[in-house]
Amino acid sequence: MTFSMAGKFAFQNLKANRLFETPFVLSSGIMLIMFNIMASLINNEYVQTRHASLPTVIAMGAAVVGIFALIFVTYTTNFLLKRRNKEFALYAILGLEKKHIRKIVSIEFFVLFAIIAFIGIVGGYVFGQLTFLGLNHLMHDVSGRPMDYPFSAVAMLITLIIAVVLYVITVLRSSYRIYLTTPIQLLGKQHSGEGEPKSRVFISLLGFAALAGGYTIALVTKGAVSSLLYFFVAALLVMLATYLLYVSFSVIILKSQKKKKSYFKPTRFLGTSGLLYRMKSNAVSLASISIMSVGIIITLSATATMYSNVQSMAENVLPREYQINSNVPLNENNYKDVSKALAERVRNTESANAHISDEFVGYNIIAATIKKGNSLKEYNGSGGVPSYVMVYDLDSYNARTHQNIKLKDDEILVCANMKRLLDMDSLKIGGRKFKVRKIENIVPSNYAAEVYGVIAKDFSTMQYISRSIRTWNMKKSKMEDSIINCNADWNVKGISDKVYTKELNKLKQEKEYEVAVKSEYLKSVYELNGGFLFLGVIIGLIFLTGTILVIYYKQVSEGYEDREKYQIMKKIGLSDELIKKTGASQIVWMFFAPLAVAIIHSVVASKIVYQLLGLFGVNSFVQYGTFFGIVIAMFFAVYFVIFKFTSRRYYKIVH
Repeated sequence: MTFSMAGKFAFQNLKANRLFETPFVLSSGIMLIMFNIMASLINNEYVQTRHASLPTVIAMGAAVVGIFALIFVTYTTNFLLKRRNKEFALYAILGLEKKHIRKIVSIEFFVLFAIIAFIGIVGGYVFGQLTFLGLNHLMHDVSGRPMDYPFSAVAMLITLIIAVVLYVITVLRSSYRIYLTTPIQLLGKQHSGEGEPKSRVFISLLGFAALAGGYTIALVTKGAVSSLLYFFVAALLVMLATYLLYVSFSVIILKSQKKKKSYFKPTRFLGTSGLLYRMKSNAVSLASISIMSVGIIITLSATATMYSNVQSMAENVLPREYQINSNVPLNENNYKDVSKALAERVRNTESANAHISDEFVGYNIIAATIKKGNSLKEYNGSGGVPSYVMVYDLDSYNARTHQNIKLKDDEILVCANMKRLLDMDSLKIGGRKFKVRKIENIVPSNYAAEVYGVIAKDFSTMQYISRSIRTWNMKKSKMEDSIINCNADWNVKGISDKVYTKELNKLKQEKEYEVAVKSEYLKSVYELNGGFLFLGVIIGLIFLTGTILVIYYKQVSEGYEDREKYQIMKKIGLSDELIKKTGASQIVWMFFAPLAVAIIHSVVASKIVYQLLGLFGVNSFVQYGTFFGIVIAMFFAVYFVIFKFTSRRYYKIVH
C-alpha cells in the first residue's frame, strides 16, 4: 500500500470518527497547554524576579503535569483503539495486511498529535499571555507587560518532545495490539469488557503503602522551606496511590457487595455488575478526575489566601499610611532628642492642604533569638534555626491601637505570628522573668520564621532586652547589644496620597531617614507574590477545564459502551425505569467517589500547604481554613453542575 493510499484511508477514518476524536484532541491539547505554560514560566525572567522559590515550584508542577498527561493520554487512546477493533477486523477480512493497518493508524495518530501539539504550543502561549496580563492587572502590578511573557522556544521544544513521546507510545501500543490479534479476536474485543485487574491484592497493598507514605510526609513535615521539596514527593506518592487504589481497591469493594443479600436486588445487581465489568477503564478516569480536583482545591484555596493576606500584611508592617525611620541608634542619652526631632520632621511636611493625623512615635528592636523552654536567649549563629523577637514600647503600642493599657515592671505584652508559640504564662529574658499578657498579633506576617512580638513598659525595659538578647555583628565578628531604632507613623488628610508622596521624596534624599509608604509597599508585595498568584490561578483554571473535559469524555465514551448493553436489557424485558435506576446508581457512585477522594486528599495536604504559605506571610490557619472550605463548597457546586450536564449527554446517547 502506498503512502498516498494509506493517507486517504486515514483522513476518511478521521472524518468518520470525529465524534470520538474531537474530545480526545481537546482534552489532550489542554494537558499540553498546561505543560507548555508551566515550562515557559520556569526560565521566564520576570517570574524569576518575583520569588526565589518560584522556578522550583513551577518545575515540580511541570513534572507532575507531564506524568499526568502520559497517564491521561494512555487511557484515552485505549478507548479510541477499542472502538476501532471492528474496523480493523474488517480491513483484515477485506485483504489489508497488518502492516497496512498499522500505517493507516500511524498516519491518523500523526495528524491527531500534530493538532494536539499545535493546540498545546499556540494555545499555551495565547492563554498564558492573556492570563498573565489579566492577573497582573488584578494584582495592581503595572510593571507586567506583554514582553514579560515572551514566546519560549525552549518550552515549545519540550512540548513537542512530549507530544512526540506520546505519539510514539500510542503508535507502539496500537501496532502491538494489531500485530498480536486476528480479525476474529478484534471483533470480539469490540464488545469485551476491561475485566478485573490481576493481582489486585498486591496492587492494593502497594497503593496503601504509597498513600501512607504520602500522607505521613504531608502530616509530619515541619518548616516552610523543607515543606517545598517534601510536598512534591508527597504529591507523587499520593498520585500513584490514587491510581493504584482506584484500579484495585475499588474492585475489592465492589466484590464485597456480592456477599450482601441486597446484592441480588435487580438495581444493585445490575449496577454493581456493570461497574465491575469495566472498572479498569473507569478507575483510570476516576483517578484522573480526583487528582485534578485536588489540584483545583489546593491551588485556588492557597491563591485566595495569599491574595487576601496582602492587605493584612501591609497593616502589620505599616500601621499608618506613612512611616519614617531614623538611622541613629538610640541610647538612654539621645532617645528623647531623636524622637522629638523625628516628630518635628513629620510635622514639617504639613502644608495648607496636608494635615497630619493619627501620628505616633515609637521605639523598636528586631533581633534573632533562640527559645529554650520559656526563655528567650541570644542567637550567636549556631545551635539551629533562629526565631526572631520584635520589641516595641507601650506608649507607641497604645497610640497605634488606640488603647490605654498599663503594665507593671514585671509584665510584658506578647504576641506571635503563630498561635502555637503563645503557650506560656511567663517569659524569661536574661535574668528577669516577666508575666505574659497575650494580645492580638501585630508582628508583620511577611516572615517565614517564628517571630515573637514583645511590648515593653518603657525605654529602660527595652534597653534591658537589648543587652540581654544581643546581635551578632558580622563586620566586627562579635556580639553587640541589639540596636534600638526610632520610627514615626502617621496619616494625612486633605491631600491625595500621590501628591503627598512627592513631598516625601525630599525626606527620602536625607541619609539619616528611611521613608516607607503603604501604597508603595502594597505594590511591592503584589509584585513579589504575583508569580505565585499567577501560577495558582492559571493552574486552577486549567485543572478545572481539564476536569470538565475528562468528565465529558468519560460520560460520552461510557454512553457509547453502554448503549448496546441497555438495548439488550430492553430486549430481555427489563423496564425503562429499572434500566434508568441502574444507570443512575453507577453515575452517582462515579460522582461521589472522585469528589470524596479529592476532599480527603486535600484535607490531609492542607497542613503542608499551610506551611508552604508561611513563605509568603500567611500565618493564620483560620484564614487558610476559611478559604479552603469556601473553595470546596464552590467546587462541589461547579462539579455537580458539570456532572449533571454531562449526565444528560450520557442519557441521550444511551437512549
